[in-house]
Amino acid sequence: MVRSNQDPGVLIVEDDPAIRRLVKTVLQREGYRVDVANDGIEAVLKLGVAEFDVIVLDLMMPNLDGFNLMNTLAENDPSRLQKIIVTSAASPSIIRDRMTGKPFDLLPKPFDIAHLAERVARCIEAQV
Repeated sequence: MVRSNQDPGVLIVEDDPAIRRLVKTVLQREGYRVDVANDGIEAVLKLGVAEFDVIVLDLMMPNLDGFNLMNTLAENDPSRLQKIIVTSAASPSIIRDRMTGKPFDLLPKPFDIAHLAERVARCIEAQV
């Protein structure tokens, strides 16, 4: 896997193009190296060739949704779960019930973009 020695990397996995663009723009302005995936399948492909410090993951997506992506990561690379910030309009209790025992940060939609940027920074700092 390719690991950049430059800026911390963030993978945004989001099927809504407007949210994807907004999050990408804000995080790039914060100095992060940002890549995007339209769904879980594209995310798996990108995670196979590059390393990211944080994954901003929507749960409700076509093809491979965020729940299944997290289960796949839990089986194959559980350390990546600690790098995930989940964004979802679903009930937090439903999300926590379905993801019991998996470490991740939850940011319910609609979210404040500045708050997301703070969470990304904290997630990266926790890894140092």
